[in-house]
Amino acid sequence: MKKLKSSNIKLRPLTKSEKTLLTLLVIALIVYLANRFLLVPQTEKIRSLETEIAELDNQITDMQNMIKKEDTIKKEWEMLHRERDEILKNYFPVLDQAQILYLLNDLISDEMVTISELSFSTPEEETIGEMPVKNMSISVPYRGTYDGTIEVVKALSSSPRRIVVDNLLMERGSDSEITGNMSLKIYSLEGIADTDPEVIEVATVEGPSEGSLFASYEGYVEGSGGSGGGGSGGGGGTAIDEKDYAKVYLLHDFEIRNYSFIPSNENIKGDAEPSTIKKSGKYSLRFEYNIFAIGQENRAYVDLGENITFNYPPDTISMWVNAFGYSPGTLGLRFRTQDGQDIDVEVSKGISWLGWSEVEASPPKDLNLYPLKLTHIYFEMPFNRDDVGVFIIDKLQAFYPVNQDSAGNVQPVYDFYVVKPGDTLTDISRRLYGSAAYVNEIMKNNSLTAGDILPVGKVLVLVRR
Repeated sequence: MKKLKSSNIKLRPLTKSEKTLLTLLVIALIVYLANRFLLVPQTEKIRSLETEIAELDNQITDMQNMIKKEDTIKKEWEMLHRERDEILKNYFPVLDQAQILYLLNDLISDEMVTISELSFSTPEEETIGEMPVKNMSISVPYRGTYDGTIEVVKALSSSPRRIVVDNLLMERGSDSEITGNMSLKIYSLEGIADTDPEVIEVATVEGPSEGSLFASYEGYVEGSGGSGGGGSGGGGGTAIDEKDYAKVYLLHDFEIRNYSFIPSNENIKGDAEPSTIKKSGKYSLRFEYNIFAIGQENRAYVDLGENITFNYPPDTISMWVNAFGYSPGTLGLRFRTQDGQDIDVEVSKGISWLGWSEVEASPPKDLNLYPLKLTHIYFEMPFNRDDVGVFIIDKLQAFYPVNQDSAGNVQPVYDFYVVKPGDTLTDISRRLYGSAAYVNEIMKNNSLTAGDILPVGKVLVLVRR
């Protein structure tokens, strides 16, 4: 066979133009790939993010508008709530004769007119607008002077609870004396608004009371019938006799719906909520606990808020407790000083009764600690014990002793008020007492006369009511 001769293939070098074209081709390829696999996805992602940002901005704008509306609604609700409270405090929550008598006794003194009797009608309904409103009429026959009668009408018009003078009859008697009959009408919000009745139980008076319509007559002897107002109701101790004290203040009647249950450690379980098992009002506090006492402190607290303040020590603080079972736990109160120091006071060491019982405690007596705030009720279990149970708490009260001077005369309890810019005696009387009828009393107790300038910062002496 004829042997083939190998031939050498020679490649010529690229010209400058070809190199340039090849470089441009590579660059174009790189740009295409980068655009295809990097820039296009990034652009789409950026657009997607911009869309999300726009949506989030819209949501933020909507939320801000909603918050603004919520603030507006809250302010309107608070305003309406204040208006509601202003309306409610002008009317009797229920048609209770004891409460009406108590108020009339405070408004009308025997220096104005002589009233021999009061006749209460049967409660009835009157349609006002389209709403049936319960009311009661009171017939008040009287004898006195014309000026005294006008003073009575003025006093009734200053009542914190609205009393309508429906009819006034006057007849001339002997000399300057007139006789007549006054018809009063009392309106109640019972069945219309959800209110706390605050019915005031009026105990039978034991001695003469200056200026009172219902003071005991000479030779009066109190009857022995009835069991009195108190009692444990279920097997507890005897209730405190409120007649032994000059002033009794209701600190908390547990009519609110939300409570804060505060455990001292993770082994304390429980709850605090309203209960319809009550001693007074409509609700009470249901204290539920499940305590495994292995911590350094083994307590369950209920927060009472920051509104219960004592400027000086009461003689006794009491509350009603309804127990469903016995317990070794300790029930107590926590006070807080102005510098934040907590002071604990035992109310009852152990739950040793069933049913309702009024338990009491003596608050700190050191005046240097005051003013004090009552901030919590607590229940504590002894170390290395466990217990579960429920009890009811209601009607937390403070009792101030009878104040007597050196001659043995009973003196009222006073508070102090610092005058603020814009204050007037009328405003102070209405704000603190619910009526302008106490302006003269404030002037008398502070050596003021009509037309005196009331300087800002002046300390006024006010009778506590």
